[in-house]
Amino acid sequence: MLLILGTGLCTKVVIAATYDMSHLIKDLDVTTVTLENYSQLLPSIICKQVKIFLPPSGSFDNGCLQRYLKNMRDYEEEDANSSMTLANRLRIAFANMQPDTICGRFPQAELSLKRRLRCVAEYLIRAKEFDKLKDDEGVLIKRRGAIGKMVCVYQPLPKLLESLVKQNLVQP
Repeated sequence: MLLILGTGLCTKVVIAATYDMSHLIKDLDVTTVTLENYSQLLPSIICKQVKIFLPPSGSFDNGCLQRYLKNMRDYEEEDANSSMTLANRLRIAFANMQPDTICGRFPQAELSLKRRLRCVAEYLIRAKEFDKLKDDEGVLIKRRGAIGKMVCVYQPLPKLLESLVKQNLVQP
């Protein structure tokens, strides 16, 4: 069992001795993906995610697309310091399904880590595991963060728990 400290929650997290961390694009050479061939090389779910960023509505060129895919893959690769992916660290921090800010769940984290976690949160939003909390008028709900800046409140969605259960990181 792993007890997560400093996140404002106590969650029973079971870490399996081995679990499949394969990602949809783990073995893909992202440098071969272009605006012309992405739909043939990428899984359909990722095609749907990137399509909004591609011309004519989006501004991605080949380099942007490749960086995006590399970042997406990196969010699902294990961090040497924690033996977890950044995406899973964020998933576990929100496993209680209560809305909060990244600052609220990681109060002791350095600013650079918080920035990376916000990028991961955007990735999880596109994966339908998170959403940004909004009021009845559709305006983002924000709270004052650790250094006084206004920060978004993230709402975990049911798919987040499905991802954790699928990887044997929490018990159903």
